[in-house]
Amino acid sequence: MVGLRKPGRHGARWDDAADAELRRRFADGELLRDVARAMNRSQEAVRTRANVLHVPVRSNPPRAQAAADRGTDLG
Repeated sequence: MVGLRKPGRHGARWDDAADAELRRRFADGELLRDVARAMNRSQEAVRTRANVLHVPVRSNPPRAQAAADRGTDLG
């Protein structure tokens, strides 16, 4: 398809260092989109690898943070 680009690491294998980075980033509370961007991989690749490693993935910020970002009150 025209206009669609794959990350530069398309098809690259996951090694121990990349697995450790993925674990650390999610443990630090980073969101899926940010981890994927930082690791130069697609969100789907990161989500799939996290599932293989049994690492919980956060796709969205916590509700309170999202509300603060929008300038709304949850109360």
